[in-house]
Amino acid sequence: MSISAPRYTSGPLPRLGRDSRVMAIASREFHHRAQWTVLVPVTLTFMTVVLTTVVNVFFTSLVGTVTSATFTAAVSSPAWPYLMLIVTATVGAGTLADDVGSRAITLYLSRPVRLLDYLVAKTVGCGGWLLIAALGPGVLAVGITAALGYATATVALEAAGGFLVVGLLAAVFFAGLAIALSSLTNRALYAGVTIFGLVLTLDIGASIVAGISGNSQVGYADPVANVLAVAHQAFSVSGTSSLDPGVSAAILLLSGVAMWIFAGWKLRRVEVIAE
Repeated sequence: MSISAPRYTSGPLPRLGRDSRVMAIASREFHHRAQWTVLVPVTLTFMTVVLTTVVNVFFTSLVGTVTSATFTAAVSSPAWPYLMLIVTATVGAGTLADDVGSRAITLYLSRPVRLLDYLVAKTVGCGGWLLIAALGPGVLAVGITAALGYATATVALEAAGGFLVVGLLAAVFFAGLAIALSSLTNRALYAGVTIFGLVLTLDIGASIVAGISGNSQVGYADPVANVLAVAHQAFSVSGTSSLDPGVSAAILLLSGVAMWIFAGWKLRRVEVIAE
């Protein structure tokens, strides 16, 4: 009788579908960003918006009638857009830059992961945190004021709709900004500084140019001014912005999409490892 080593065979490993691959990358990106550098600014955003809104609605209910415009206290100043900017710089700076720096992107883009799948997954992971910071505080504040009886159900629904519109547009713009600038470098720090510096420069520069030239249309180049213009319209606050809220909304949406497309074009130059 002869003795021989056993032979083992394994069947082919099943490939996951495109949706599963996208969600796997998106889930990893979302959980990977759940660090104190992201959680702190997100928490600060929640505290600022919720406390400011609830306190303002409470005192307004004592002396007058609460309307949807009452809920603009937290988003009618540059404080909220700048908090969103901080969240964007911390959560989005390394979205693509980390993979470019470690060359992990060459493995991600190997078959069967397509460039579109990778970019969508990274955007979902990054955008998830931006949506939490953009929509969560406002919706929570509306829920608290409605539960405490400070606002009627109709007013609460109108305010929630306002936060939804402003939050979605802000999330689209800031997500596109983060993805685009993160694709330009292999250092997350450089991308974060550029994200913050670019928006700050546009905000200050547009104000200076508008003041010198007397042309308020320069404000359309300022993302913060565009966010505020949309917020005032969404909460039915008139006469507070010289910008057309419809134009501002279109600028935020289209520029966010355009920057996302630019990131995809930039990533097409990355060499991948074939199977």
